[in-house]
Amino acid sequence: MAKLPMYQQIKKDLLKRIAQGDYDPELPFTTQRELCDRYGVSMLTAARALSELQQAGVLTSSRGRGTFVAAHRPIDPALSEGARPATVTCIIPALTSGDVMDVVRGIERTAAARGFTTTIVSTDGSWDKQREALRRAANSSAVILYPVDGPGDVESVQNLRSAGIPVVFIDRYWHELPCAAVVIDNHDIGYQLASRMIGRGFERIGALWVETDCTSVRDRQAGHIRALKEHELEIDLDRMAMLDYLSQSTDVRQEILTAAVAAGSTPPAFICANGFVLEQAMSDALELGLRIPEDIDFAGTDRKVGTASSIPALTAVTAILPQGLLGDTAARIACDAALEGRLPPSSHTILSAEFQERESSSLRLRLVRSGQG
Repeated sequence: MAKLPMYQQIKKDLLKRIAQGDYDPELPFTTQRELCDRYGVSMLTAARALSELQQAGVLTSSRGRGTFVAAHRPIDPALSEGARPATVTCIIPALTSGDVMDVVRGIERTAAARGFTTTIVSTDGSWDKQREALRRAANSSAVILYPVDGPGDVESVQNLRSAGIPVVFIDRYWHELPCAAVVIDNHDIGYQLASRMIGRGFERIGALWVETDCTSVRDRQAGHIRALKEHELEIDLDRMAMLDYLSQSTDVRQEILTAAVAAGSTPPAFICANGFVLEQAMSDALELGLRIPEDIDFAGTDRKVGTASSIPALTAVTAILPQGLLGDTAARIACDAALEGRLPPSSHTILSAEFQERESSSLRLRLVRSGQG
């Protein structure tokens, strides 16, 4: 079994010393600085150990006098044994896709190997639920955060970090908060998908999104634009607009596709944000009687690492995402920081995607059309 996080090791040792009578209740207790020197830990780790002992009623503070061993301490065998199990709280927007489940399985696998249990909290894409989940994570050993689409909640994350709790972001991050994050190279995904579609003869390439206010989407869009600029192609902001395609009515979705087809003499292509968008867009195109790829075509991220290579991709070009590795890496960084009693460095670990191009369209179209009944 893996060792406890440092703050819990300190608590366990202090509880043992208190039980042995090493500390006189009439004299001030060991200070944060003394704990740092004794155990070789940061002020945050020392502060968390002392704070939890105070919350448990083992220590008491007196303004102007300091911290003392409580005269009437709770008798709690679990507390005396060194506190609750080490837990990683994983906060995610939803568990509705296989990609997210791959991330979660990676987190659980790596956390368990280091002796941590994993608590999964779904926020249903709600900013308020995310804030509440972050507040409740104050008793965790570490937190892995897959943020919801929208503005950051810097205050809640800073509160956790101030308490010595490591926080690691996955998939996206907040520009306004330097932090540890594990992300896929979304700029390269946007660049590669657009470049490879250009290589297949497409000159008008748009994008269809779901989420519209997160770094993963903005980075992917930046890579897309870079590819168009390098090939001196038109950048049509209407076809690249940050619009939630899935939330639009059928009429609006189909108008987006028909307008793109009618706008030029060559067929357009769209890069789809994920498999859900791809499925809807292809269904809309087929309902309109559009031929794929003669009238319109798609690129996206509809395949995962480990998918059998004999199954053709639905898209002309596909980014294959290392979702399991994303979870593995985030859990390793978070758990190791918790075990060592420190916060992880505020740096980003960037993972690469793989790419696959469709060799022919006939089989793919039969598969798509067979799903129409």
